[in-house]
Formats: sequence, C-alpha cells, structure tokens
Amino acid sequence: MDSICEMNVKKRDSNIEFLRIVSMILVLVTHASYTSLNPPTFSDISISFARSFSRALSESCSDVGVNVFILISGWFGIRSRINRFVEFVFQIFFINIVIYIILSVLGKMDKIELNGWQDLFLFRYGTYWFIKAYIMLYIFAPVLNAFVELSSRLQIKYFLISFYIAQTVYGFYINIGWFSSGYSPLSFMGLYLLARYMRLYPNRLTSLNKLADISIYFIVSVIIALCSLLMTLRYGKVGTSLFSYSSPLMIISALYFFLFFTKLSIDSKIVNWISISCFAVYVVHCSPFLFEFYYVNAIRYWHENETIYIFLIHTSFLLVFYFLFSILLDKFRLIVWESFKSSLSRIRHIDNLK
Repeated sequence: MDSICEMNVKKRDSNIEFLRIVSMILVLVTHASYTSLNPPTFSDISISFARSFSRALSESCSDVGVNVFILISGWFGIRSRINRFVEFVFQIFFINIVIYIILSVLGKMDKIELNGWQDLFLFRYGTYWFIKAYIMLYIFAPVLNAFVELSSRLQIKYFLISFYIAQTVYGFYINIGWFSSGYSPLSFMGLYLLARYMRLYPNRLTSLNKLADISIYFIVSVIIALCSLLMTLRYGKVGTSLFSYSSPLMIISALYFFLFFTKLSIDSKIVNWISISCFAVYVVHCSPFLFEFYYVNAIRYWHENETIYIFLIHTSFLLVFYFLFSILLDKFRLIVWESFKSSLSRIRHIDNLK
C-alpha cells in the first residue's frame, strides 16, 4: 500500500512506519483468530468464559488493523500517480507468481487453468477484497482531496457527522449490502476523510495524551469483546456484529490506537526499511495459493489437536515466518522492479537518441 500512498513529508515518520508494521501483525493475528477458529459459541462460553473472553479480546484488539491502514492513508493523503499504481499491481502479481513457482517446484501446486489466473489478476478471490476496495479509494482520492481543500472546517465536520450516522444505521445496525460491514470503498472513503480532518483540524478529542489514547483503545476493545459474548449468551447465536469494520466501537478503537502512534517519537532506519515492504505480508498470507490450506487450516488443525500452549507456540512461529518471508520476498521484488525501471529508462533514452 505504501507504494501508492505518497506522503506529503519528505522524511518518513518512523512512528507511523512502526504503526504500519504493527497493523500488519494485527491483521495476521485476526486472521489466526476468528477467521481460522470461528468465534466462541454459546457452548464454548458456558464451558469457559475466561478462555472465550481471551479469544474475543484478541479479536477485538487485532481487528483494528485494516481501519488503521486506511487512517494512515488519509493522514498523509494519497497522491494519485500512474507509476505508483502500476508498482502496486506489479507487487501483487509478482508475489503470487513467485509463490506459485515455489509451490510448483515443491510439488504442492496443481496446474492452474486460464480462468484461475484471470480470477487472480482481477482480484476475484475473497481474501483480496481489500485490494479491490483500496483501488476504488485510490481512484476517488483526487476527488476526496479536492473536497477537503475546497471545503471549510465546518462543512467537512458536518459531512463526517452525517456520514457516520448513516453508516452506523445502514452499514452497522441494518447492515445494508453496499456498506458490506465496512468491507467496502465507501467505508474506506469515510475513514480517509476522517483522518484528513484530524490531521488538518486537531481538537480536544484528538489531542489527548498518549496514555489516554491507548487506554481508550484497550477499554473499547474490552467492551467489544465482553458485549459480543453477552450477545451470544443472550440470543443463543454468535455475536460478531461488533467486530465489523463499520461498527462505531471498532472505529473508535482504531482511531485512538492510530492517534497513540502519531504522538510517539521514533527515528529508526530499520523500522522504515521494514515498513516499506509490510503490505507484502497481507499479499503473501492472503494469497489464494496459501491462505486456506497453509494458514487457516494449519492453525485450525493445531487448535483442534494440540494443547493450548503448543497451539500458541506453533501459531506464533507461523506468524513470524509469514512476516519475515513476506518482507524478504518483497525486497527481492523491489530489486526486480528497480531493474525493470532502469531497463525501461535505457530503452527510452536510446529511442530518444534515434
């Protein structure tokens, strides 16, 4: 994502770069939690409320990752450029092709028909929903930026109030399909404008100290986890609506988690080096070649067949492996991309000489 989100500062802010890394780790965690294991059922809660609560709290704390990524984009602003968009798409295709080659060499991959590659290149796989939504945000970014530049503070404020009232009613309470529980470009645009507004017009609610920010994040996360379990006990069916990206509590949690990092003071070349490639962690572990069998099923198997301690150890190692492998693979991708750009520049230079 960083490849198409151009910051309006020349120096990379290591605190926000560190947030990118943390947010991607949280995405790994949330996919290892409810996505892989499913939420606690009425029976699970009845048997062990403490264990069910720990699982729900893990989900509520980690589920902020996606919203935080969009808030980062809005904080700095997206500057649409063709070359950055091409690099973004190249990153996704390159990583998946390399994964396919590795699995094929290891004898773990059947031949993919043309339709399968078309599904990949058009991002039809459900695990890549974020890419489709972000592309739409990228397309609309110039319009959103113009709205912010040409509107007054009050106009933006009232728009955001109206938007989030509508999203809470239609995207959370009623959950109309085109809001898609926050899994949509529309919700991304709301988060983008919210972050732009906070950056341009700080106020008392966004200017709290770091301890207050992280405390609000944790308290709201506890409330989400606790209420979800109580809803399951009350209605007899799994309560997951509070975990949706359009949930007002989840947005508040993500917002103050984000604000906490904006107030940190970090200057690290290592953090900046890693953060450049952290989006690759999402691309790799959500790859249609890996996600279901080599991520979800592996975690589910350990949870069902191992003790809780062995499960946590195996899952932790898996998350670390995916993170490190993704970063290193993307560094290789960057080398290939820079070589491709250099070759293209030389060809253009030769053509100009002719």
